[in-house]
This record gives sequence, structure tokens and C-alpha cells, in this order.
Amino acid sequence: MTDNLICIILVTIGMVILILGGAKSGKSKFALEYAENLSFIKNFYYLATAQALDEEMKEKIEKHQRERKEFWKLIEEPIEIKEKLELLNESGNLILIDCLTLWITNLMEKNLEIEIKFREFLEILEFFSKKEDRGVICVGNEVGLGLVPENFLGRKFRDYAGLLNQRVANLAKEVYFLVAGCPIKIKHEA
Repeated sequence: MTDNLICIILVTIGMVILILGGAKSGKSKFALEYAENLSFIKNFYYLATAQALDEEMKEKIEKHQRERKEFWKLIEEPIEIKEKLELLNESGNLILIDCLTLWITNLMEKNLEIEIKFREFLEILEFFSKKEDRGVICVGNEVGLGLVPENFLGRKFRDYAGLLNQRVANLAKEVYFLVAGCPIKIKHEA
């Protein structure tokens, strides 16, 4: 366990946590360590939104699987994460969603009503945020720190990611930003 993690473990129960950062910033590793140190959790669910559509992504998924401890229960769901959260809405459950940014990509590729999907997702997240015996940790990329994408689709993706990150951060009790594997707490509600 990292020294930084020891200082930030919550003793409160029931929560929504948002972990943001750039690509390869250490978001997933931090999220796993954070979750594994919560004392009230009985069941650990890893809700993966990635799809193995090419060899590179397949290798990345396999690497993530090797990094998780055996008690994590894997749920692969690229689109309907709200429905999975509803099914897992039980005392002692923690669901780690990795990642929201890939979920947006999946929604855009299927040309789905993104604002409707966002609203449904945020409604169930709000429910979790008010419960005292379960939690959701959301992992996502901060995509607004770079150059403005040169094409419309890239700009639309960036806008959706920024919008969802803001909305989830609004519901979250804690928000972390990862830089070079170092977590920076940017929001904490008592």
C-alpha cells in the first residue's frame, strides 16, 4: 500500500468517489487500492466498460485483470451500466466502474442518446450517494487539458467527457486527480 493511500482512507460509509487523470496516470491502480482498504465492503465488483476490439485493447484488458485480486467479481458491460448498478444495489457492495470515458466512446459508437444515458446513470449514482452501506468508485479520463481536437467528433467527445466528469464530481463525496501515479485530493465532503 502506498503512503499516500494510508492518509486518505475514509471511515465513513456510503459514497460515490470520482478518480480522474490522464492516460496511464495510475487511476485504476489507485482506485483498486482505495477500494480494498474500505472496511465496510463485503463484495467487490469491477464493472469494466472496455471492449477487446483489437489486439492492443485485448492486452490492456488482460493486464488489468492480472492486477486485480481474486476477490474482485468482474462484470463486463460496455453500455448499460445503470442496469448493472441497479442489480448490485445491496448493502456491503462496492462497484468500481472503469472507465466512464470508454463508456462515452461506446455510447457514441452506437449513436445512442447520450444525455438520456447520462441522466439515468446520474440518478442511480445519486441514490448510491445517499446510502450508508454501499459505494461506487468511478474512474475516468480528464481530457480537457490538451489541445482542442481538430475534428467535430473529437470535440464532441471531449465535451461529453467534461460534462459527465463535472456531473459525477458534483455527486461525489471525494474527487481525486492522478498525476504520474500521485493522487491529489481535489474534493472532500465530510
